[in-house]
Amino acid sequence: MVDPIVSPAALEFVRLRVDDMPDCIEIARRSFDDLDPDTVRDWFDARIRHNPWQSSLAAIGVGVRHGRKLIAFRAMFAQPWWFEGQPTVIAFAAHTSIEPAYRGLGLGSKLIASSCDLADLTGSTTAGDITQKVYKKQSFAAIGGQGNDFFRLRVSYVGSMQSRLGSALGQVVGRAFDGVSAVSERAFGGSRDFRLEQPARCSGEFDELWARARSGYASCLARSSQYLNWRLFEFPTHPLTLVALRDGRGRLRGYAVWHEMRYAKHVSCAVLRDLFVPQDDDEALRSLMFLAIRHWRRLGMTWASLEVASAGLISLFASQGFERVPSNGNRYHVHSRHPLRRGTLDGWFRSGLDGDYCDIRLPRPAA
Repeated sequence: MVDPIVSPAALEFVRLRVDDMPDCIEIARRSFDDLDPDTVRDWFDARIRHNPWQSSLAAIGVGVRHGRKLIAFRAMFAQPWWFEGQPTVIAFAAHTSIEPAYRGLGLGSKLIASSCDLADLTGSTTAGDITQKVYKKQSFAAIGGQGNDFFRLRVSYVGSMQSRLGSALGQVVGRAFDGVSAVSERAFGGSRDFRLEQPARCSGEFDELWARARSGYASCLARSSQYLNWRLFEFPTHPLTLVALRDGRGRLRGYAVWHEMRYAKHVSCAVLRDLFVPQDDDEALRSLMFLAIRHWRRLGMTWASLEVASAGLISLFASQGFERVPSNGNRYHVHSRHPLRRGTLDGWFRSGLDGDYCDIRLPRPAA
């Protein structure tokens, strides 16, 4: 146990090294009873140890020592970014943990302030009004405004009807409901000559798509083939699925990334984590949404949660009558050492791939 009063002089704020990762994992284990330390170890290995951009940051995070003992940490991992017309690297906060005996000393706020020294641009998600007030005091800017909202839509009634009526009858009734009420799919106007495919890896054509699309974005994740392969295929920390949109000539026009959340035996949700097309390619955007919804319906998804946000997407989803889901409690904040250009915050493209959402693998099965 720690003394009731700890002298500030006894605490040292430090920059973390890779050698400090085992101590961070142990703090996280003691801080969260239901957290499997193996999943945290997987995250540190994938997002920091094997991160091609991590060397761009001044450290892997910041911590607090009481004597020789590490008693708190804030891990920061690097992400390639397209920012105001230039490539850069942003430091994202993921895991922040404080030994239970040292809570209530204001260490969390000081860790946030210290982490801003690791890069010119720092990003973080915030959960709750109290945390947001801390960020505001430390000159973080909130992303979004109206563009912070997500949307939800009903994909299929089959699962819900099966839960109520049984598998066989529920499937018949659910399909009948789907045939009548599938406006969310038809509203995008059909797919014309487009098709979806599920690649096992991203080739150079993803770089070509990124090169011709990036100038339309004020600020967004740099979606190179290197990043997508690293994040989705080489070192995944969450089961994500990539579907690519191709036109009649076979040209890559966009893609989406999603994962499944299962609520019950027959009820599940497709969570759209990323939706990327050139800003001026409305045909590709609408076709991609049309085909994605149809794909989810065929897979038996009950709901879809659209966790991407920009001014254009907000307008599109709202025009389709999708249910708006305000995310005021969980907001994305950024800190910049340099003044932001006018329109950067409003033009920020927010994706469910930003900052990794602290994704961790599912618990390992018992031997």
